[in-house]
Amino acid sequence: MAKQDYYKTLGIDKNATLSDIKKAYRNLVNIYHPDKNTKKSPEEQKQAEEKFKEIQEAYEILSDDSKRSQYDRYGHSAFDQQAGGGFSGFGGFDFADIFSSFTSGFGFGGSRRSQKYSGPLKGENLTARIYISFIESILGTKVSQKLTKYSQCDQCKGTGANSDSDIKTCSNCHGQGVQTEVINIPGFGRMQNQTTCSVCSGSGKTVTKSCKKCRGKTIIETKEEIEISIPAGIRDGMFIRVAGFGGPGHKGGPSGDLNIEINVHKHKYFSRSGNDIHVEMPVSIVDIINENKVEVPSPTGMKSLQLYSHYKSGQTVIIARAGAPDPQNQRIIGDLRVKLVFYVPEFNSRQKNELNQVFSQIKDKVKVKWLKEFQ
Repeated sequence: MAKQDYYKTLGIDKNATLSDIKKAYRNLVNIYHPDKNTKKSPEEQKQAEEKFKEIQEAYEILSDDSKRSQYDRYGHSAFDQQAGGGFSGFGGFDFADIFSSFTSGFGFGGSRRSQKYSGPLKGENLTARIYISFIESILGTKVSQKLTKYSQCDQCKGTGANSDSDIKTCSNCHGQGVQTEVINIPGFGRMQNQTTCSVCSGSGKTVTKSCKKCRGKTIIETKEEIEISIPAGIRDGMFIRVAGFGGPGHKGGPSGDLNIEINVHKHKYFSRSGNDIHVEMPVSIVDIINENKVEVPSPTGMKSLQLYSHYKSGQTVIIARAGAPDPQNQRIIGDLRVKLVFYVPEFNSRQKNELNQVFSQIKDKVKVKWLKEFQ
């Protein structure tokens, strides 16, 4: 089941201050804490307990500047890779940490340090957009694009420091990577909570002099021109993944991927449904009467179509396997669906006289039969 947005869980907007977060948290805890729901039904108590866990988890992330920043950038995926012990299913959030943070203010023992994941984290997946013509989408094409590539700085090896001697133990958390916050909750007393150190972001180290090459960013940004192969039959709105060209990794983690959305320009005459291609073609009644063979345009070239005198205007005739190939299985090819639209060509005076002599001898049985329906 998908997690609810942490901001929605606390009933605040994304611009909320730390004071707003704490106020919302205290109000919700006063409603959903298990001790406040002992007189309710077992089902209601269970629901309140689940809600209480969600509130505690959301507060633990949003009350910490570093974690909040990661959440705003990566969403829940920033913490799904956390390796927590004890209870699972809370995106790496250890339920024992909740228990310790509450009991520490009530004489049940000291707090324990959260076992949070602080290692390499893959970068954010990014999206881009490429426009191609309808014909290119059917036949396939190759597009050259200059993309941004992020890699670990080879000079500082990802530390962000000018030298090893410029890496110091964090004076704020004393190398522990966490800081302790104590708040008073009306009706519950003091609550102690450990969060990631806001100075070193949980690494326990700080840099006194930044790397000259990456300027402390730990990564290097370069531009690479790559050729993107777009398969034949690709549909509008499909994505092509380019591995390693997404956002920069965190703490030495790999870069994310670039997902390129393919947008197909509309064609003046062709349209598509599934793997079938549709085209509306004008057909002279002369070709119909004479049952001629005509050429029909398709994205892969001209196709031959045999006409018959029993065809009707507006009728759709199918040319098998003259449509679009399936992008996942090129052996599957759709059909070309040709809608016939009859027209009367222009005739000179002599031709009209000759046609009148011919048509005057023809009795229109269809029209006569239709008119009888109204008598």
